[in-house]
Amino acid sequence: MPGTVYDRNASFYLDFVDRGLAAGNYEQLLLRLADCVGDRLTGARVCDLCCGEGYLGRWLVSRGVREVVGIDSSAALIEAARARANSDKLSYRVEDAATLASIANGWFDVVMSQLAMMDVEDHRGLFAAVKRVLAPGGPFVFSMLHPCFMPPCHATEAPPFITDEDGRPIAVAVRRYATEGHWNSGGDGVRGRMGLYHRTISTYVNDLLAAGFAIERLEEPLAGDGGSGVGLAGEVPTVLLIAARSGG
Repeated sequence: MPGTVYDRNASFYLDFVDRGLAAGNYEQLLLRLADCVGDRLTGARVCDLCCGEGYLGRWLVSRGVREVVGIDSSAALIEAARARANSDKLSYRVEDAATLASIANGWFDVVMSQLAMMDVEDHRGLFAAVKRVLAPGGPFVFSMLHPCFMPPCHATEAPPFITDEDGRPIAVAVRRYATEGHWNSGGDGVRGRMGLYHRTISTYVNDLLAAGFAIERLEEPLAGDGGSGVGLAGEVPTVLLIAARSGG
């Protein structure tokens, strides 16, 4: 659907993702996502939900899947994903994640989403749509910015970190965890341009359960390999991963 905030900021966002890919910033999280699905990836028809420029799908092709269908509401990012596709197992659609109207019931064996749930306005609609298009018992695994430790902030009026006298972050400043809704950091990064939707962990978990999912696990990856990062990044997670499966 043209006109999304990601369409308007596509060049900026693609540059941001490309720098992250070049630095290897996503590899450990992708491994954690795949580990949550396990052997269920083999031969699976996978939905890469809110796929952006498609790096998750391209990565999944090397892990024995049958096919990956990338879905995103941004026509500009879907165009980029198609241009970057490196396998005939990859296809893409511009689609509203809250309805998945063009997808038949039970079509997917696995649904995965990488660092996108906080960009979705109607998460309950998305959960219901995923439940419909996912085969009974199929896994739904998604990662997102951690609601507790990446809560609403403002670059100047309410900065996200408490710093020492040298300006180094020593703690996360959590000021507004319980207040849900859209917010914008006021900075010049992704969250200053696109903002995000904040929800508590209990909202995500309870709404997943209400949609007919069973929770399999929650993970909070730390920076570095297995949390070997130093300083604040090695103690406070910035990402939350939720693995669930569809009921019958």
